[in-house]
Amino acid sequence: MEKCPKCNRPLSRTNAWHYCVEVDIDSLFLDKPDAVVLAFDTIFREVSEWEGSAYSATKNCIVFIHNKTYLVLKPMKKWLEVKFFSDAPIEEERLHKQYQRGKRYEGIFRFEFEEQIDPKYFTLFRKSFEMS
Repeated sequence: MEKCPKCNRPLSRTNAWHYCVEVDIDSLFLDKPDAVVLAFDTIFREVSEWEGSAYSATKNCIVFIHNKTYLVLKPMKKWLEVKFFSDAPIEEERLHKQYQRGKRYEGIFRFEFEEQIDPKYFTLFRKSFEMS
């Protein structure tokens, strides 16, 4: 995995387009409810441990990459929005939105509380990781 010499962000390939500004992850959680921070921490603890996974912050989200982006966590005023990818339509009750982009599907969950995040979501996130 490459790193940008200016912002130190992990990149999937040399000269990959990216938001080239160094952003502190904590700054994305200013004025956000504690429940949103705890939901982020729950997901972060799990996926940051996956071998080959890297992450960085942009001006409004945290992006996880393997060979390419596989998970995007966006702290909002009332929830944590989580975007992931799938090679098939996603059948999940809590799914907020789903888009088809070419052969892939993008799914979006919104979590208000840490307790809403159970192992079935990590299975979906892991599949997104393996696709990247």
